[in-house]
Amino acid sequence: MISYDDALQKVLENTDVLEMEEKPFFQCIGQVSAEDVHADINLPQSDISGPDGYAVRSADIKGAGRLSPVTLKIIETVRAGCLPRKKVVPGTAARIMTGSVISDGADCVVRFEDTDEPPDKNGPNTTKPAEVKIYVTLGAGANIRGAGSNIREGFPVVPGGTLIGPTRISALASIGRATLKVVRRPVIAVIATGDELVSVGKPLSPGKSYNSNTAAIASLVAHYGGIPKIMGIARDRELSLFKKIREGAKIADGIITSGGVSKGDYDLVRLVLGKIGEVVFSRIKMGPGAAVAFGMISGSSTGRHSSIPVFGLAGPPPGCLVNFETLVRPFLLKMRGIAALNHPVVEAIAMDSVPGRMPMAFVRFTYLRKRERKYHVTLNGVEKIGALASMATANSLTIVPEGSTIEAGDRVAVLPLDWSMGEI
Repeated sequence: MISYDDALQKVLENTDVLEMEEKPFFQCIGQVSAEDVHADINLPQSDISGPDGYAVRSADIKGAGRLSPVTLKIIETVRAGCLPRKKVVPGTAARIMTGSVISDGADCVVRFEDTDEPPDKNGPNTTKPAEVKIYVTLGAGANIRGAGSNIREGFPVVPGGTLIGPTRISALASIGRATLKVVRRPVIAVIATGDELVSVGKPLSPGKSYNSNTAAIASLVAHYGGIPKIMGIARDRELSLFKKIREGAKIADGIITSGGVSKGDYDLVRLVLGKIGEVVFSRIKMGPGAAVAFGMISGSSTGRHSSIPVFGLAGPPPGCLVNFETLVRPFLLKMRGIAALNHPVVEAIAMDSVPGRMPMAFVRFTYLRKRERKYHVTLNGVEKIGALASMATANSLTIVPEGSTIEAGDRVAVLPLDWSMGEI
């Protein structure tokens, strides 16, 4: 039995960042950039108008106001995507739309709201005015977006190692970048074990249990950026488990099993892992889910890797999910090329107590909420509503260190769960 910290270190020592792939930029959401992307143009490429209004010379409207408007002749209308045809000379103005290139000779833009433009019009001005009255004085540059004011040529739009989100996608599209090199998503084979398991949707006979872990593991793999491949249920026979693991090794970057890692006569995961590979560790000093195995097996000749990590997670759902969040989550993030592997932590005030000293570190599914700028955490959901109900309604994990107690009012470290929809 090793500490959680040592177990995590061994997992990460046996985890490599996956290779890159190049794909259409809009398909890269949630992946990590494997290249530096710099803007090769200025955006906007020319000075453009910020609002809809009139491009004018600031010298022509000096001293203009509501009581002393300046009247200018309208020489043309400039729309976005079309270049101006005429130069703004003294006494003239160009009617201009948002995003349009500024006319030569103009050095500011007066908003429609600061002219005699009808305030309630929608669409074109059907009166087709020949002149405009200006009610405001502006300086040079007012309401003009300068060339390069959005992105300058050479700016690192997407540095290598950047997690791609909607704003990065928008920036890539803005500079016309069609593809991007990213670290590919890890493919994870998911295997349940146990003769007692029944697939969800089928009748449940006495002594049987629904296979809930596969659904939970697959959804968490997807949540953390992986691609789950459900391999089904391995029965409590060495050959059945061996075949499932070997099938997974042909298609996956990692394998996750659930159940079969304790010390019972039919707990075969460690036995099979030891026969076909190496068991790196088989128990950790943290519960629930202390009986968790991690090992490495050789990849098949048709697979992607020479060696493949295998997690044997606990069978009971609370332990299985704790194992995933504390060990598998950082494994997936590292494979994806994400540098920040530590789980976010907040300090919260305990709303209740944990009686007795823990013989080992213990993880509780807890309920975290924020009131008056402070976090508060309820620790004892299990005792009040049961283990599965508490897990279903939890939005955080709280680790009670070995040998410690927690009293109501104590400040404790809490790990918010970003896959929970519970209020915080």
